[in-house]
Amino acid sequence: MQQDVNILVVEDDQKTAGLLESTLQSAGYHVWMAADPNEGLELLRSNIFPVAITELRSLKMGATQFTREANKISPGTYVIVVTLYSLINSAIEAMEAGAYGYITKPLNTSEIRIVVERAVERFFLLSTREDKEYFVDLAVRDGLTGLFNRRYFNELIKIEFNRIKRTPSFLSLLMLDIDNFKNYNDTQGHQAGDILLKDAAKVFKNSVRTIDIVCRYGGEEFVVILPYTDKKGAQVIAERLRMQTGLYLPTTVSIGVSTTPEDADEITQLIEKADNALYQAKKSGKNKWCVA
Repeated sequence: MQQDVNILVVEDDQKTAGLLESTLQSAGYHVWMAADPNEGLELLRSNIFPVAITELRSLKMGATQFTREANKISPGTYVIVVTLYSLINSAIEAMEAGAYGYITKPLNTSEIRIVVERAVERFFLLSTREDKEYFVDLAVRDGLTGLFNRRYFNELIKIEFNRIKRTPSFLSLLMLDIDNFKNYNDTQGHQAGDILLKDAAKVFKNSVRTIDIVCRYGGEEFVVILPYTDKKGAQVIAERLRMQTGLYLPTTVSIGVSTTPEDADEITQLIEKADNALYQAKKSGKNKWCVA
């Protein structure tokens, strides 16, 4: 079972990170590494981790704060704290905040395996039917916007390509980027930026047809899969998205449009063509759509 279990390690010390990674990999776990706690929290938003391991003291985020944030994002994940023996009292504070347990330094490979194994067993033993449904949903949904995430987009676009191979028809792709998002995020704050992303997701979903699929591609980028849609139809939808964004959001959006079989006969080509068209829209003034 271990090879199917993801373990997240958030550690900025290379020596400690290396030992944790090699120990857990040798035990058969799939190990994800993050040097920055905020990066680790982002990974928690879009992946299933029965266990997350983090350093007690970090310049960017201590274990107690990380535990609280992790519990908000993924309440079923067990957080394990790495600490010096002399700082166990602080580790206990993290446990009071919701951490599962701790591993002491200098690290002992047997202790790492035992603590992690118990946490993983507990995860699968205590997961209720509702918990499992939650984690299945988490695997395909973006934690912030509720849209399908990039990983699931990759599966969905494969399904659509297989469909048009069986029954030839058009398939279009829109790639959207919120204009000047970094500046908005920097001036208004990250919380306002998150609200903008959530509101944008709602506008995009409400602006397309029921058969269209809106996904968050990453950061301020979104993609829309348009089944049975030629380039002319895709342009109509792109313009609707552009106009609705300007009406309901304090920003604008740039969009790239590509269509198969006209522009591409492979998935990677379709995505690349839409991405290039998006680049042209951004480069030529933003708040517009361009076609491949």
